[in-house]
Amino acid sequence: MTSTIRRATPDDLDAVRFVGVCTWPATYGLRLGANYVMRGLDEHWSTEAIAPALAAGRIDVAETADGVIGMTEVDDLGDDLVLWKLYVMPSAQGSGIGHDLVAAAKDRARRSGRDLLTEYEPANEVVRGFYLHEGFEDMTAPWHGAVWLRWRA
Repeated sequence: MTSTIRRATPDDLDAVRFVGVCTWPATYGLRLGANYVMRGLDEHWSTEAIAPALAAGRIDVAETADGVIGMTEVDDLGDDLVLWKLYVMPSAQGSGIGHDLVAAAKDRARRSGRDLLTEYEPANEVVRGFYLHEGFEDMTAPWHGAVWLRWRA
């Protein structure tokens, strides 16, 4: 699957939100339940949550001829950068899009001379394997509730 990774613009708001709406139920629904998914969509994928990240240039998207099929959100977290979101449409998972999006996040970290952190829900061993394959290592969590990993720039 051929895609382009690019910085998202405010015009991508609906497409980015759609990625969240499509991926969160598949990622968390069976394990954590409908209430968790709906609260997460309301909190993390609303217009009010996504628009400021777009305006600040924190979101990259993967785009094909069919439109946006994946996204990342990278932000400052103290002396490091943090990859808060990495989501790829279920139909495009396993195609290398996630790897390309992580590569763009690593490029941001390299350019800023900072490490890239990420976190994931403890029961999601698939995501852990993905990040370890991408060169992330275990780290001490800055707070409880998730597992944290570090990629050294």
